[in-house]
This record gives sequence, structure tokens and C-alpha cells, in this order.
Amino acid sequence: LKLFPAMNQHNLPRGTRRNVLLIHPGALGDVLLARPALQALTQRFPQHEIAFLGGREVGLLLQACEEVHRVFPIESAYLSEVFAGVDHLSQVFLDWLEQTDMVVGWLSDTEGTATSTLRAVGVRSIQFQPALSSNRHVSEHQSDRYCEAARLESSGSLSAGFLALPSTIRGQGNQVLAALDLEKHDQLVVIHPGSGSGRKCLESWRLVRVIEWMSAFGAAPLLLEGPADEKAVAAVLSGLTHAVPVVRGMNVSVVAGVLSHAALYVGHDSGITHLAAALAVPTIACFGPTNPRRWAPRGTKVTIMTGPPCACLTWRDVEGCGERACLQITPERIIDASRAYLGERPSPRVEKS
Repeated sequence: LKLFPAMNQHNLPRGTRRNVLLIHPGALGDVLLARPALQALTQRFPQHEIAFLGGREVGLLLQACEEVHRVFPIESAYLSEVFAGVDHLSQVFLDWLEQTDMVVGWLSDTEGTATSTLRAVGVRSIQFQPALSSNRHVSEHQSDRYCEAARLESSGSLSAGFLALPSTIRGQGNQVLAALDLEKHDQLVVIHPGSGSGRKCLESWRLVRVIEWMSAFGAAPLLLEGPADEKAVAAVLSGLTHAVPVVRGMNVSVVAGVLSHAALYVGHDSGITHLAAALAVPTIACFGPTNPRRWAPRGTKVTIMTGPPCACLTWRDVEGCGERACLQITPERIIDASRAYLGERPSPRVEKS
């Protein structure tokens, strides 16, 4: 997917370069769901420098994949500066904003403070709109809601295309696999037992059954552990009859590099699941209690699995639910889907030099 023209905006003389700023304070999965909106902005402003103000790690990944030109990490207080007023903008950020034609932000500015700051520095078009509310949007899928909130043409059921990783990131992933003696295995399966909430995760025994089958099938299962996944991974490891390697403590770009070598990914409603799907890795996503019609990743190699319909109306109901019927997905269903994917050779992926 080629998003940018050959002209290098960074080489233009100061005062002639024009910019567009995309603000997304959400987590990894939410940002990846907004990629169709990012693509629409890029197509609307092909000669502009596109910047992302949001999480540092996902921003740097998007920059490495040439989907944005510049990153203003939210961890560096750039967003706080916008809400604090013109006098609080750092000089570098102020200089950049003075050359900006449009700002799109999926956040609330009910008091108009951020809008006033941007108007004061000369931004012509400002679109601030929360995209998580249920009563403001016609579209059902969150990707389309992001487009709708920003008044961009919706992508419909189409995805933004896959993330084309540079060879450096794929190489970093290969180094991680080499340390585990897995770099030459052509049926690597990455399993992510966690998610942003334990309420969205399968019971560990279900994944244990799947992993045991994968090992017997001849695949190479690999567990992925994020910052909040220690208990979920430990529960799976304790149920296995043999050792399975674990990748932990890696940033998002390195995780992407590891995933890019996988023949299959299995996970829940999580940012890593969206990342695997965005990388065109065959993905099995187990959903519940969140609604896959709104939150599932899109793609031709994505299989969504759910249990019986969830009866919980609110997240408080979810937290008090002991039955978790929506996540009663049998291991056999996951195994059948895995067998279908592992029986096929992964198609080659485009790399950047």
C-alpha cells in the first residue's frame, strides 16, 4: 500500500510546507481501527506532511511503515499544551502548527479550549469529535465511525490495506525468533492469552487444548505476553504438558516484527489482535463480551469466533457475570480454524527496503 507521493515534504523551504495533524489518544487497537480515516486524509492531502499525535509506540510504527511523516508523542505533553493555550506550546510544536491546514481529533473539546488554541495559531479546519459514543453515529463498525466523526468518506467494509513493515523491523522480529531457535520454522503460531481486560479472555484450559494440538500437529506455538498479561500467560503455561517459549517485554514495533513471521495468530479483542490482522497474518480472534460487528479487525484472513450471545447490557454487568457464556468457544472450533490456515502456505508479504 503506497500512501505518499515521491515528493519529500521535509526538503521543502520553511513556510511552503503545509501540514495536517491527526490526534488519537486511544490505545493500539483503537488507533489501528482509525487507519481507513488516516488513509482518507492522506488521499485528500497528498502534498501535505501528515503528523500523528498519540501513543509513542504506535506512532513510531505508523511512521516506520510510512503511513505518517511525523510523530508528536502524547507522552511528551503535546496534547496538554494544546488544551493549555498558545502560550504553553513548545516552540517546535508552535512552528509546525503555524503551517497546519487541518486538525482531526477523536476526542472531546466541550469547552472549546483546544479549538481556540488551534484557531489562534492559524489552523483553518478543525474537527474534534468523540468516536466512542453510541448515539451520534450511523455506522456500526468503529473504523467507519472514525471516518464519520472526522467527516471523511467512509471506507465501508474495506480495510486500509496491510501495514508494510520495513525490513529493519522484520529483522528485529527475526532476531527475537532466532534467540528462541524459531527463525526457520514455517508454521510459527503466535498466541496472545491476554487483552486489555481479563473479562475478554478465554479460560486458560481452552487455549491449553489448542496449543497442545498445535504442537502435535507440528506447528511451533509461541506465547506473547504484554504488560498486563502476566497472569493470563502464567495460567496457560501451568496447564501445558511441555514447555512453550514466551516473548515478553517488547515494544510494539518489535512485536510487529515477530508477528510478521507468523503463519497464524490466535488472540482476543486486543490491540495485538488488530496488529496481527493489519499485518495480513492469518488471525483467529475470539470475541466476547465486546461486539465484533463494531470492534473486530477487518481483513480477508480474519476469522471471528464468539460463544452464545452476550446478555450483559453494561460493562458493570460484564464485571459481575460469572457464566461468561459469550466466551464459551470450544477448543475444537479454534483447532478446526487453525487447521484450515496451517494447511495453507502463507502468501508472501511486501517489504520495504
